[in-house]
Amino acid sequence: MAIELSLKDLTDAIEHLNQQEQKILLSKLLSLQKLSLDDLSLLKVAEPSFDFWDNPEDSIYDNL
Repeated sequence: MAIELSLKDLTDAIEHLNQQEQKILLSKLLSLQKLSLDDLSLLKVAEPSFDFWDNPEDSIYDNL
């Protein structure tokens, strides 16, 4: 049985989850994507290295 949901359907459903349910979903998504918590932690640590792009001069690109 295949269920077809659009990205909007999924987004809407996630927005209606409480914080604990969202944490559980995130954990499950990581396992489905084959990302470990260590991988996610490394991505989070790397985020500040892109802060220089967060400036008014290139804000036109922020919503692409």
